[in-house]
Amino acid sequence: MGPYYRSTSQGMGSFIDSFYQYPILMLLLVVGAIGVGYYAIRKNKKGQ
Repeated sequence: MGPYYRSTSQGMGSFIDSFYQYPILMLLLVVGAIGVGYYAIRKNKKGQ
């Protein structure tokens, strides 16, 4: 277990650990964040 477990709760630590076990989750999270950002920018420009 890495040092990130020191200042986090056990539930948060297991959540972080799931990203180490399944790297595809991190990829999906990044793609989702980019998609939400793109949607918000597009919607904001259309309203102006």
